[in-house]
Amino acid sequence: EIGATPGIQNYYNRHAEKALSGNDVRNRFAFSSVYEIPFGKGRKYLGDGPVGVALGGWNIGAIVTLQQGSPYGLTTQTSTLNAFSGAQRVNVLRDPALPKDQRTVQRWFDTDAVTAPPQFTFGSAHRALLTGPGLCNLHLSLLKNFKFAETWNLQFRIEAFNALNHTNFEEPGGALGSPNFGVITASQAARSMQLGLKLTF
Repeated sequence: EIGATPGIQNYYNRHAEKALSGNDVRNRFAFSSVYEIPFGKGRKYLGDGPVGVALGGWNIGAIVTLQQGSPYGLTTQTSTLNAFSGAQRVNVLRDPALPKDQRTVQRWFDTDAVTAPPQFTFGSAHRALLTGPGLCNLHLSLLKNFKFAETWNLQFRIEAFNALNHTNFEEPGGALGSPNFGVITASQAARSMQLGLKLTF
């Protein structure tokens, strides 16, 4: 399951598996649109003439995604349970979540708030204990259509993915004992742009 600790820790205590699902994103906003610039043949302004040809046929598209992070769990790097196949979870000493102003990519949560359980014992942590970083994305596109021969259309496209170049972090390391425990080591792709042509007939 995405985000949450995989596997059942103790098959004889299913109640301990009750937790947020890894795909439980509490708040999400998604918006997409295409706006036809009102110039050129068949549109409101400049239906004729060279200026209408130059400015006509353009469309602007946008896709916006804003969402909170997904729940995820914390486990030990090496299981000492000697039983079952699920990951061994950590013992929780206090709430490991840090205030937003204290979170950094080197320390996303309080790594001292959890500890490894004694050998042959189950960890006290829930299957999904913390919430990962959110997502903020804006994709933009600029398109121009060249219609000819009645049914033919050549479309020129300029597209910018993550146009704001906003850094979207992946979840931090969640295995106690790993050098990356609590550390964010990956982020989603930075801004990229592409040009394209599409012919329809």
